Amino acid sequence: MGRKKLGIEESRALQGLAAMGGGIASSGGTCGIVIAGVLCLGMVYGKRTPEENDDPNMWRASRSFYKRFLKEVTEGRLDCADITGVDWTDKEQIKAFGRGEGRVKCARDTGRGARILGEVIERYAR
Repeated sequence: MGRKKLGIEESRALQGLAAMGGGIASSGGTCGIVIAGVLCLGMVYGKRTPEENDDPNMWRASRSFYKRFLKEVTEGRLDCADITGVDWTDKEQIKAFGRGEGRVKCARDTGRGARILGEVIERYAR
């Protein structure tokens, strides 16, 4: 998902997404692409000041992305540990994941999530 399509010029915003790998902070929790995708949608559609109202498209787009990702990519699983089958507290499992097919599948799933995110942004464009 390109920064241009997201309308995000500040690279620091993207740096903040780096800690999503392996679920939140490599905990095996919620899949990082789900968190990152919803965060990006908030950056695209969210209010810029506390006084503004939320753009209803933020909620529609976020729900659409979330539901599509679960349906099309992870068969309803949300947690990284469930999706990958990795115990993210076990260093040997993490090493094996990094060397094996797990990392390839994760990259493929992340790419599919980015594609869905792009489609959702185009659908709900202001």
